[in-house]
Amino acid sequence: MAPPTVLIIGCGVAGPFLAILLKRKGYQPIVFEKVRELGNAGASLMIMSNGLKVFDLIGVADAIKAESLPLTTLWDAKASGEVLGQSNLPSTFADTYRQPATGIRRTTLNLLLKRKVLEEGIELREGWALVDIQEHEDSVTATFSNGQSVTGLFLVGCDGIKSASRAILQRQRGVEEGLPSYTGLTQTAFLSETPATLEATAAMRNWYGDGVHVIAYPVGPKTTSWALTQRETQEREETWRPFTGDEMDTQREALCKLLDGWDASIAQGVRAAERIIKFGLFDREELRPEEWFSRRCVLVGDAAHPTSPHLGQGANQAMEDCYHLSTMLPDLSPGSQHEDDINKSLEDVLRNNLAESVFRPFAEKRQPRTSTLVKGARALGEMRVAVGSDKGRERDEAVSRSYEGDAAAIVAKFENLLRQPFN
Repeated sequence: MAPPTVLIIGCGVAGPFLAILLKRKGYQPIVFEKVRELGNAGASLMIMSNGLKVFDLIGVADAIKAESLPLTTLWDAKASGEVLGQSNLPSTFADTYRQPATGIRRTTLNLLLKRKVLEEGIELREGWALVDIQEHEDSVTATFSNGQSVTGLFLVGCDGIKSASRAILQRQRGVEEGLPSYTGLTQTAFLSETPATLEATAAMRNWYGDGVHVIAYPVGPKTTSWALTQRETQEREETWRPFTGDEMDTQREALCKLLDGWDASIAQGVRAAERIIKFGLFDREELRPEEWFSRRCVLVGDAAHPTSPHLGQGANQAMEDCYHLSTMLPDLSPGSQHEDDINKSLEDVLRNNLAESVFRPFAEKRQPRTSTLVKGARALGEMRVAVGSDKGRERDEAVSRSYEGDAAAIVAKFENLLRQPFN
């Protein structure tokens, strides 16, 4: 019996990871990516313990850790560098949650997963942009911008905040979502050689100023990733296009002016930046669990629950999605069960009852957790860029209090985040 074909839209983080899980369970995934050739993209991602545990299922956690430095410290300060609080809590993550937390360049992770997909013998079609979905009683057909169509048993949308699969499914329900809405915040991200003053500790560092927040963490033994969030009324597209040539010089000058009076290590990072990108932070309306899926399609990651970056959980929650979805699908791999049982699974679950037996329980399990985290990330982002001396003082005092009592509040936050998706 030929393995059933699964159409996976998107080759960012969730798409290739899910494809590997499904290939190992006896399915035949095909990954479609709208970009013609995956290459240099974005800045970095923070892979927390919950995400690394799931990555370890396909054997790439060690490769991710080898690219960076596991975090040992949390460190928060005022813009000037005056410390509000610090903790060595991250140094305990590996023992407590099986895996540490570590930053990685987005490009490095994307290409690592792409290589892994190809090594697993999974077909990857780059330059295939999804334009339509037709669902049938026991199959689904995806049509792409090149005019070609492919049919599979079911389709998984892993194509991010600007998800074509989500837009198509919503349109078929009579809902025209339009473009994501601008949140009023922009983020400027860059990578640089780690300043000498920050080399001694692999820390996640936060600096808080008036309407501006800066975060930094290592993404390599000698490389730091930086992100500056600020309030701006002028909307900026989420293009992720890096500045080039004279634009870089202009951006460096503007950032150094904005950060005048801040901790000098940040300006050092700006001046040493190897590439700078600036983009608006956008949002979408929350989907109810029943909107995560249809008869033959299901959404995961930012396609289902787009989140701002302030909790560092976007990619990690996508990994949790993929893990739970894969565990809910029947195992069709050779030796997992008798052929009669596989045929029964195909007929009873995958062909006749997929939405109700797999997609609905998956969405109902995941939506409450992701909804809470999305709201938490938005609230944290708003708090970080407090405007005015009174609001800034309240924020700084709250940050300082969070470190009191052996950082009990911080410990509780990470316990909720990192204990999942399995102990």
